[in-house]
Amino acid sequence: MNTASIAIAVVGLIFGLGGLIAGGLALRTLGRLRQSVALLSRGSSGRETILDVAEKHMAASEAVRKDILELQRDLADSQRDADARIAAERAEISHTVADISQTVATVLRRVALVRYDAFDDLAGRLSFSLALLDDQGNGVTLTAIASSSDTRVYAKSLSRGVGEHTLSPEEEQAVKAALAR
Repeated sequence: MNTASIAIAVVGLIFGLGGLIAGGLALRTLGRLRQSVALLSRGSSGRETILDVAEKHMAASEAVRKDILELQRDLADSQRDADARIAAERAEISHTVADISQTVATVLRRVALVRYDAFDDLAGRLSFSLALLDDQGNGVTLTAIASSSDTRVYAKSLSRGVGEHTLSPEEEQAVKAALAR
């Protein structure tokens, strides 16, 4: 045998050994791949596959999505109910305010007092005219005339700022002051 044949045999042997090593490595990698596929297809516990787990997760996600949609509908319904209640309460409050405004307009809340000396011999402005009026000028004037011996009180009703009897200048002054407030 010549050297060329030996060299070819050695190279063939090296390639054969290389192929044998590569084959062994390939078989080992294939075994690992089979083991991984087995885990994916039957799960680590042997009961549940990853596909089963994924399906359960998708079903749970769908249930959560449906719950969220239901909560959104409930929230929208609650908001509509709350808006309706608020609108009704607002209308009721508006009606109540209108009633109170009408009532307040008839309250004797425009008040003015004029003090004066009715007689020259008595000082101290003991006489007075008091006007008690509502917003329309309806009400009464009370006048007290003080003298050295007695005091006389007069009451005159008013309608729209005009007395049913002639008003004295002090009563007129009190009525104008009360209406100006």
